[in-house]
Amino acid sequence: MRVRRVFVDDALQDGRDIDLPAETVNYLRNVLRLKDGQPLELFNGRGRRASGLLSLARREARVRIEASEPSPTESVVPITLLAALAKGEKMELVIQKAVELGVTTIAPVETERSVLELKGARAEKRIARWRQIMINACEQCGRDTLPEIEPIRSLPDALATTDSPLRLVLDPRAARPLTELRDQPRPEGVALLVGPEGGLTEDEVATAVGHGFRALTLGPRVLRAETAAITGVAILQYQWGDLG
Repeated sequence: MRVRRVFVDDALQDGRDIDLPAETVNYLRNVLRLKDGQPLELFNGRGRRASGLLSLARREARVRIEASEPSPTESVVPITLLAALAKGEKMELVIQKAVELGVTTIAPVETERSVLELKGARAEKRIARWRQIMINACEQCGRDTLPEIEPIRSLPDALATTDSPLRLVLDPRAARPLTELRDQPRPEGVALLVGPEGGLTEDEVATAVGHGFRALTLGPRVLRAETAAITGVAILQYQWGDLG
C-alpha cells in the first residue's frame, strides 16, 4: 500500500508528536480516506522527511514520529528558472513541473509580452497559490525541499540579480542549440530564462546576453512557453543533474 505524504512546518525530530493543521486533517480524512493507525510520511520543505503512524480523532490528528532522515532527493545542480508570467493554468503548470524536475529557485518575471499583470495584494495572493502548488507537487513526487519562489520582478531587475555561473536564455531565433552544452562540465549553478506567450523580444534577449546569458534554441519548432520551460529544465537535469 502506498504511504501518503503531507507537508508540515516542523523540524521533524524523532519521538515527537506532531499535531496536524485542520486543513490537513480534512484532507487526510475526507479526501484520502485514511484511517486511524495508518502509516504516514511527513516532510518539512527544508530537506527532511519523517515516518510515523497517524492518530486520527474526530476533529484532530497527530503523528508520532518514529524515524526521520535528511532528504535524498535533491539534484546535484542548482537550477534557477526565470519564468515569464503566463496566464493562469499555464504558469501553474510550469511551476508544478519545475518542482517535480528539481528546480531550486523559481523567479517569476514580467516581460514586454507578458499577458498577466500582478501587483500588490493580487501578486501576494497568486504567490501564495503558487506555493501551495509547490507543496502539492512535493507531496506527489517525493521531494522534501520546497524550491524558493522569488517576488515578481521586472525582467531587468531579475537579470541584474541573477548570479548563477551558467546563464541561458531560450530563443527560437538563436543560432546554436541547447545540446551544444553536452560536453561542458557540470556548472555550480544554472539560470534558465524562458519567455512568455509570443516569446521574448529581440531587445529583451539582447539585454539578457548583456547580463551574461547565452542565447540557445531547443530546435527547429517553436514551442509554447510552458513546453519550452519544462523541456529546458528536463534537458539540464538530464545533462548534469539526476534525471535519467
